[in-house]
Formats: sequence, C-alpha cells, structure tokens
Amino acid sequence: MEDDMKKSLAALVTGLFLMGMAGMASAEVLTFDTMPQGGGAVTLGTWMEWDAAGYIFNESTSETADLFFNDTVDLNAFDLGFINPAGVTNGTVTVAAYGLDASTPAPFDYVQLWTMDVNLTKGQWVTVTTNVAGVDKLSLMPTNFYTMLDNVDYSAVPEPFSVLLLGAGLAGLAGLRRRNN
Repeated sequence: MEDDMKKSLAALVTGLFLMGMAGMASAEVLTFDTMPQGGGAVTLGTWMEWDAAGYIFNESTSETADLFFNDTVDLNAFDLGFINPAGVTNGTVTVAAYGLDASTPAPFDYVQLWTMDVNLTKGQWVTVTTNVAGVDKLSLMPTNFYTMLDNVDYSAVPEPFSVLLLGAGLAGLAGLRRRNN
C-alpha cells in the first residue's frame, strides 16, 4: 500500500512538473556577431545587410528594411544605431512590428502590432523596449540615414498544448491505475 502511494505521488509530481513547463519559453539575444545563416532565427529581408562589426543595417536611406523571424516570437527589446551619410547628424526612424494576419487566407498578410518613432543621433545606440507578442517581422523606416540594428532580444512563443496533453495523460493513467487497484 505504501509503495502504491509513493508511485502515485511520484506520478503526480512528474505530471505537475511537466504541466508547469508548458508556459516556459527561453529568451535569446541576436547579436549579429556572425553572419545570419539560412534556417537560423532570422532571415534578412529587403534592404538589410550584415556588417562584420557585428550588426545589421538598412542599406537604403529611404526604403523600408525588413527583418523576418523564422518563427513567431515575443519581441522584448533591441538596439538601434545610426550610420552617417553625407553629413547627417540625427534623424528619426519609424520601427514597426508585424504579425501574420490569420483572418485572411492569403499567405504573408501582416497586421501591425506595434509602432514607434525613435530619434537617433550619430555615434549613439538606443535600446528600444517593446514587449510585443506574436511578432513575425520587424520593419525599419528611416528618414535620411542608414539604421543599424543589434542585440535583438526575443522569446520563442511556447507551444503549451502538447506538454499539457502529456501531463494530463500521465495524470489520467495514474488515476486509472489507482482506480484499478
């Protein structure tokens, strides 16, 4: 009887542990110290270029640059900087985060989740805190300079249902075994 109770308690603790893991997601920071490879966390989109100094930048002073996440993420923060073309010393970049629009059947339809105008000065980096969930694309829209992007802090969106189902199944098996005994 005591062994059955220990086994039931062990099954319960294991099930609760697995259910507790369901909401966990690990945070990562993209530093761009090495060239982003295909199949990694991000895909450089239009007008984006990697610099060996360890950042990516918008290679156009007037075109929108897109950074595509290969999986949907929760965007926490990132750093923005400024490359000086032709004597410009400051400017504004509009940053926007987009998620895929599930309400339309067309692929790659995005809905804007968040936007912010960021004032930048030559030689300075600015950390932008966002805390936006469900991001698939980050867009940079500069006014008259090249925008640098680094240290993208994001969390992978957790997939809780499979772990919850496993935990519920284990709890159900423990209950069935206890009832049969």
